[in-house]
Amino acid sequence: MLKRLYVDNYKCLVNFEANLGNLTLLLGPNGVGKSSVLDVVFALRLLLSGVGKITDAQIFPARTLTRWQSRPSQTIEVDALLDNKVLTYRLEIEHQPKTRRARVMLERLTEQGKPLFEFINGKVTLYRDDFSEGPTFSGDWSESALARVAPAEDNKRLTRFLDLMRKTLVCGLYPRGFVGETTSEDAILSRDGNNFAAWYRHIFQERQDLVPDYIQALKDVITGFNGIRLEKIGQETRAFLVVFEEHNERFEIGLDELSDGQRAIIALYALIHITAGQGYTLFLDEPDNYVALPEIQPWLMALSDACGDTVPQTVICSHHPELIDYLGSDHGLLISRESSGVATIRPIDVSSLEPGMKLSEFIARGWER
Repeated sequence: MLKRLYVDNYKCLVNFEANLGNLTLLLGPNGVGKSSVLDVVFALRLLLSGVGKITDAQIFPARTLTRWQSRPSQTIEVDALLDNKVLTYRLEIEHQPKTRRARVMLERLTEQGKPLFEFINGKVTLYRDDFSEGPTFSGDWSESALARVAPAEDNKRLTRFLDLMRKTLVCGLYPRGFVGETTSEDAILSRDGNNFAAWYRHIFQERQDLVPDYIQALKDVITGFNGIRLEKIGQETRAFLVVFEEHNERFEIGLDELSDGQRAIIALYALIHITAGQGYTLFLDEPDNYVALPEIQPWLMALSDACGDTVPQTVICSHHPELIDYLGSDHGLLISRESSGVATIRPIDVSSLEPGMKLSEFIARGWER
């Protein structure tokens, strides 16, 4: 799991540090930086998956620099807990805003302060699991050199860290953008989830044994739902079809023909059940959007039961009263903006709550600042 995230000079995140648990709810008004936290994690996931350069639009382009600062460098640091040991990943990027160029000045992975990998000034140094120094070579300054390291018998700690980051799903679902047909199997779920069908197809191929529990969960929450089918409609193309049964009649509807709410529910339950037991970490932006009030509670209970067990860790951004009251007191972190524009974060203080008052009401009155 990711224990700590440190970010400096990224949008409104300046010298920003968040300590995360197995289940964390990020709270705060609009514009304080909640989604920026998820954007950083998504950028790291893409970078460490080796699918892009640091200046790519969804990674660390120059426009992500804090606008009211003149410093050209960004720093991101992550503490990950693996086998009861803390691995620290540090990334330092230097930008040239006028030319829109950038380079990795430092990329380092350590365990309890001992080296596992280092990329500095264009030179890569590999270390073995016993921390002894291994080969050195030149790296590409425009991308993650760590992402290019191949798994080996003597770098299992490094490999496990990369696996953790690559199994971090970050999304704020926009169901209306879901594509109903796919020609690919996507290992990375997009930031808005529009490639859900391609991502489901990838996971389905890997773990078909997880599908029955997923289907049963959907039967319990969607009236008439009977199953999901990936229909072959071309050499490579598959259509995501949802099977319904009503009045003893079966019929199929394409994913892109369902209501926004139905698409959202299908995706939300997939994030719990199709990822179960595979080490996925979830960062979810406003998962309650498009979902009716009676529908969010069952999903929230299922997520809470899975978190720390079949789903190692979940971080949620939300304004929804149901999520605030269910999670806020024990798992809530409040993000706010100082007059300087800098985002700060702290645990929710419930000491001022009156007897019988809900936390959502307390926050709605503007008392938690």
